[in-house]
Amino acid sequence: MKSGTAAAPAGNPYGKSLGLALTGSVAGCLWVGVVSGVLGVWPLFFAYPPFTVHLVLSALVAAAATAMLARLWRRPLSALVIMAISAVLTFVFFAVLPLYFFLHGSGRAGGLLFN
Repeated sequence: MKSGTAAAPAGNPYGKSLGLALTGSVAGCLWVGVVSGVLGVWPLFFAYPPFTVHLVLSALVAAAATAMLARLWRRPLSALVIMAISAVLTFVFFAVLPLYFFLHGSGRAGGLLFN
């Protein structure tokens, strides 16, 4: 194996795309952290722990969706494209819940965010 390249696990030709998608999801989580830090809402991750759980679940769903997309795409996607798609999907999936709370003002979580 050449140094600096990742090998696909034995018997799983799509393991490399899943690994890249998980790496992109981590980048998406860091992006969420930077944006929440700039906006000043980062204490919500400590005050309302389900946000942290939602971020982790958003990352996992985005990685799985990106790996599926990479598998179904006709041409092989580059590593950078796989990671970028996964990072963007993580951010979008995480942003949907607060947007829903903002639009509908539902329940305790909506009151915590937009009271």
